[in-house]
Amino acid sequence: MELVGIVLFIPLAFVAGGIYACVIHFVLRYRIVSRLALGASTAVLVGLLLEWVALITVGAVRSRAIIGPAFYPLHLLIFFLAIPAFANLLLIRIRNSAAKYGFGAWFVVALLCSALALPVVLTQYGVAEALYGIDGAGGPYGQAPTIPMPGWW
Repeated sequence: MELVGIVLFIPLAFVAGGIYACVIHFVLRYRIVSRLALGASTAVLVGLLLEWVALITVGAVRSRAIIGPAFYPLHLLIFFLAIPAFANLLLIRIRNSAAKYGFGAWFVVALLCSALALPVVLTQYGVAEALYGIDGAGGPYGQAPTIPMPGWW
């Protein structure tokens, strides 16, 4: 079932990236907003790269042990902000260069955002399953259900 979700997520990421690129284009017209978005987006993407380095070198469980309980909330923050941050950087870069034309900024941004969305989503699956197990009850940080659930649940 997860495979179906991943497969359906890629076209959804393309559409969402295109819509976001069209909408945020109007917001990034203002210089102060553009500068703030550039700084915040750079910080989020550097965080994503640092997380990938940590996951590749020591793994999710050891990263959680080193950083502590803040690891998973930080991971989720990066997970939710990585694609919009990447779109912001691309739109600011396209706006400041002569590459405005061609396929159109929204198409290029949507295509590149959907390409980044796949490894970001796969990272989320990997981290969640390594820390909490497949159903949330396994893994080193998973918990057994405390409330008995009916069999049909």
